Amino acid sequence: MRRTTRWRRRLLWTLAVVVVLAVAAVGGAGWYYSGLVIDPVHTSGYPLEVTAVSGDQVTIKGGADTAAPGTYGLTWADGNALVGQVIATGAGTVTRKVTEVVHGELRPGVHAYLDRWLWGHATPAAAGVPYTDVKIPSPLGDFPGWRTEGTSTTWVIAVHGRNGGPAEALRVLPVFHSLGMPVLGITYRNDEGAPASSDGRFHLGATEWQDVAAAITYAKSRGATGIVLYGWSMGGGIVPMAVRNLPGEPITAMILDSPVIDWRAPIALGAEQMGVPGFLVSVGEWVIERRTGVSFDDIDHLRHAREFKIPTLVFVDDDDATVPTGPALRFAEARPDIVRLVRTSGGGHTGSWNADPGRYEREVKEFVTSTGSG
Repeated sequence: MRRTTRWRRRLLWTLAVVVVLAVAAVGGAGWYYSGLVIDPVHTSGYPLEVTAVSGDQVTIKGGADTAAPGTYGLTWADGNALVGQVIATGAGTVTRKVTEVVHGELRPGVHAYLDRWLWGHATPAAAGVPYTDVKIPSPLGDFPGWRTEGTSTTWVIAVHGRNGGPAEALRVLPVFHSLGMPVLGITYRNDEGAPASSDGRFHLGATEWQDVAAAITYAKSRGATGIVLYGWSMGGGIVPMAVRNLPGEPITAMILDSPVIDWRAPIALGAEQMGVPGFLVSVGEWVIERRTGVSFDDIDHLRHAREFKIPTLVFVDDDDATVPTGPALRFAEARPDIVRLVRTSGGGHTGSWNADPGRYEREVKEFVTSTGSG
């Protein structure tokens, strides 16, 4: 009898230890995965290798999107080129037309990335648009940015994606410059060179909208009477948060490119791509909420779709492998009275302009003009 009692006690202790270790392992995995979402990263990767350069053609290998149709940059550590149509594909290689070597030496052995921004972390000068560097005051400190010239009193405030920068807006600057609309390219908390939040983590729009509010205050102090908010990816989630939280501001329209309408979707997709078990996704979301104070319900704009009142232009690309298009499509379906939806294919995440620059720019120009913003 005494031996049986001892055996049971040991079994219970063993089970308790196993449970504790299992919970610790799950919690640790959730903590790690949450960090992939909310911890800023300010380093560039160069997954492609240039294997041949001949005249106006470059052959590259590596990556999953090197054959994407349209216009892109090819950016490496000390150089940049613009590339266009795909000329040929081989075993793991793609040959594209080089339209311009902007700077640096394009040669075999160069490691680069396919650049949807075209010119990397450049300034509006790369797009041929005059600009001025600015500092935008906020309670956290001064945020660096730039402002392009224009005669209109309606300004565009450009909000880039996660781990990005103001240069994401360079592709569309010529459109707004032709309309006489100034563009304010901003940074937000935890960007490289910008003030950090108290915890140093992304809050997925739940607090970053306050930096957009500071940018609106800056624009109004310089004569802006109307504001068009333009956001890419995570910036496309920050912009709707600003709209919802700033009903008294003169925001006349918003433009969203590959927007994160509901963060649960890209988090789940990223986990699937990494082979993370499904149950850990919920754990990761729970950890994110505890580490940041963010409520996923609050930053789910589909859930709050009826709150929006202003004209909205939404771009999605059907080949987006980063942010699933479903929530944005459902957002457009929920609000056909205010949303103009434009779908492209082949461009990937924030690549609708790259897939079809002419169509993209026409859509932007027509939208802005039709809303009375231009």
